[in-house]
Amino acid sequence: MITDFPDLPLPLPDEKDVLAELAAFEGTPVIPKDRRRTVFPVITKEDVFTMLLSANARPEKVVADFAEAYRSYVGAAYALPVASGTASLHVALVGAGVGPGDEVVVPAFTFIATAQAVVAAGAIPVFADIDPVTYCLSPAAAEAAITDRTKAIMPVHVHGLPADVAALRALADRHGIAFVEDASHAHSAKVGDRTCGAFGDAAGQSLMADKNFPLGGEGGIAFFATEEARDRAVEYLRRNGIDYGMSWIAASFGASQLKRLPYYDRIRARNAAVLGDQLRETGLFSPPVVPEGSTHAYNMYRIGLHPEAVGLDDLPVHAVKEAVHELLVAEGVPAREWQNTPIPCHLPFRHRQGFGGGWPFTLNPAAARDYTPEDFPAVTAMLESTLVLCRELRSPVEYERLARYGQAFAKVARRPDAIRKVVGDRKFPLPWEKAARLG
Repeated sequence: MITDFPDLPLPLPDEKDVLAELAAFEGTPVIPKDRRRTVFPVITKEDVFTMLLSANARPEKVVADFAEAYRSYVGAAYALPVASGTASLHVALVGAGVGPGDEVVVPAFTFIATAQAVVAAGAIPVFADIDPVTYCLSPAAAEAAITDRTKAIMPVHVHGLPADVAALRALADRHGIAFVEDASHAHSAKVGDRTCGAFGDAAGQSLMADKNFPLGGEGGIAFFATEEARDRAVEYLRRNGIDYGMSWIAASFGASQLKRLPYYDRIRARNAAVLGDQLRETGLFSPPVVPEGSTHAYNMYRIGLHPEAVGLDDLPVHAVKEAVHELLVAEGVPAREWQNTPIPCHLPFRHRQGFGGGWPFTLNPAAARDYTPEDFPAVTAMLESTLVLCRELRSPVEYERLARYGQAFAKVARRPDAIRKVVGDRKFPLPWEKAARLG
């Protein structure tokens, strides 16, 4: 049987490794090449047994039981299990009353599915800038984007950090529009003791296999505050002949994974805190900011760069980021950009072909505009000056790996001369000047 079990353990951390030559300059990497893979999701005998037992049950009952268990965990009033995260956002919007020609305010920094779901509902995504600290939708920018045709705002709890729910909820109420959450990164994320997914009139959440809470393959779930909203979504699917049904296999895997989710959450929080302390010591790097009262789910871990702290403020920050990225990857740390251009600058929103003939954009030409990266200064500043760890902090990441990640950041930070050498005379394009990537 082929498994994902690692072939070899990582060696224990050794402080001498921080002082050694960088791997990019013929030194020894902090994490050996044959021990860089992280394993997630974890599949146990409980997962296998649950799926075998589920094979003898009615598929619709397996799905319904899972959806009810997770709805209760989140604390939402109503739930609708579906086949994907994009489907969950689509039905959440429909359930909230969004229809053809309406406008929905979304952040310019997110995964493209956030905005594509708006188009699927026949509406027009209107993009707004993010908060420069949390990277979630800016309430001020969202309010500036509202018009008399705005039907909803849809903030994203990006990377697993809750958006400013209080301000955005108040904004929606003040304008008489729906508040819809994209909670696809935010499994178990909280504000106070309330869980993301239960704040809005509706919410959508991806449960795909590489999320903090993974199902077997693809899956998603929509939450609703009222029975009327849930029924509106169900009727829409029936009327249009759309089959968004969740697979019983995905649901049965999720049912057993749900029992371990609190454990995974605690391990991620611990790992994030430990790595954050290590990053702060470097000067060059900083961990994500978590506002008081919020619980970050750490679906991703975005790291800030501060070239001025190591005497590199004469270099373009995006060039420093590119050099640091090269050095970290050589050390065995899989740092990456995760998005390199604002979502409205991706081809579907530049060309606006929609479902053919420009629909639904032709329903509301005033809302269909040509955006540029410069329209979103907080997004572009973030793209220039941050790197991301994605699945590399998810549970269970062994302590040796976590400690060695910290050592790699420290090793790079103590060598501003090497960063300067890598930058050299190279001409680095700005992130959004490269081909747009999804993730």
